[in-house]
Amino acid sequence: MGQLIRTITFGLNIHPEAPTHSAARIERLLSRCPELLKEHGLESRCLRLTCQPPHSMYQSTDAPVRAQTFARTIEEIIAGRAWFCLPGPHYRTAAMPTSAMDAIPAVLSATQNVFTHTLVSSPSGVHRGAIRKAGEVIAALARIDDRCQANFRFAVIANVQPGTPYFPAAYHDGADGFSIALELSALMNQCFLEGKLFNGKLRQFEKQAEPYIRQVLNFAERLEAAEGLEFKGIDFSLAPFPDDGMSAVQAVESLNNTRIGNYEFLFSLYAVNNLLRQGFAYCPQVGYNGTMLSPLEDRCLAQRLSDRACDLKDLLLYACVCGCGLDMVPLPLETSPAQLASLIEPVAAQASKWNKPLTVRLLPSTVNADGMTHFEHDFIVNCKPLRLKNSDFADQIDAHSFFVPAISGPEQGSDELSYLPQMFQASRAG
Repeated sequence: MGQLIRTITFGLNIHPEAPTHSAARIERLLSRCPELLKEHGLESRCLRLTCQPPHSMYQSTDAPVRAQTFARTIEEIIAGRAWFCLPGPHYRTAAMPTSAMDAIPAVLSATQNVFTHTLVSSPSGVHRGAIRKAGEVIAALARIDDRCQANFRFAVIANVQPGTPYFPAAYHDGADGFSIALELSALMNQCFLEGKLFNGKLRQFEKQAEPYIRQVLNFAERLEAAEGLEFKGIDFSLAPFPDDGMSAVQAVESLNNTRIGNYEFLFSLYAVNNLLRQGFAYCPQVGYNGTMLSPLEDRCLAQRLSDRACDLKDLLLYACVCGCGLDMVPLPLETSPAQLASLIEPVAAQASKWNKPLTVRLLPSTVNADGMTHFEHDFIVNCKPLRLKNSDFADQIDAHSFFVPAISGPEQGSDELSYLPQMFQASRAG
């Protein structure tokens, strides 16, 4: 068995109306990549594929049918050897109709290894109407299969750039290429359990990770040359996995004996994320490069939430210094679309304010007799859904406007003004 990496994600320009034209290219990559990995003493937990966002498709009236056909065709080509992320509607302006998101249930209900997302926040603004629609989509997806598992394959993303290897946030832009996500949680847990002080543990991890990273870079250079692909970079995120010793939260807690929910945990989290970004700055980086606080993928975090050591508001706070958001959060099935949207909105606000990529993946679910979710997937650990309090939610007066955070707006006559209300256009231009 080789040294494990989490994923290699290929980004290809695939024609949405003729995806079979890319079949030979996909077939070669899925066949050749495992061979090259083995030659470099590596193996990947899974291979993944994404493409450019098909904007024009989502603006058509038959978007659900076209998107479903596209997704099913690619799924037939990959034949269970990889996952595919079909980017959903991207709301960079108010021009994209919120009804475009109706394609998402159509895609996920007809496939098993296809993921998708919608982008609701970018430097151009926050589409609050799309956030409301996303809440409706999440609620609908929770009811399309018996285990309420479809939302594992759908994310609401904010300020995420092309090239991230992580699903369901991945999408492509530019020349055909690939990016890599590492498996770092086991090594970090091992290093942080050793009897060193704070800075010593950080340096120990950096030192221990370097040979692994060099090994991955050598592989990337070979794949780039052999297949004529552009190596986009590595996402150094600390991502959990349900196996023992692979908890991201346990690693951060071990750095300085600070349990999640303690005031001191925030600084430990910041220190880890600073190391992931700055300690490996000599490598090309893409994606989040932070700590994934994902309850349904992290046994330790799931237990802490069950013990009420922390809650959703803590996870929102930690999003300020980590690369996650509200990811893989189990909720009661009866959580309303409006409540789901209200959980998305503060993540979009943080992504906009701090110019950082964040994700929301919420899984409303039924439970078994023990009050536990009953998902079935290698990446998921079952736990108790987080209870929400109605008093934490408000009835907003306006929850649908496109919010433009720029302090100084575009020049008069700029196309950027075209989607703003006429009165607002006049005040911004004059």
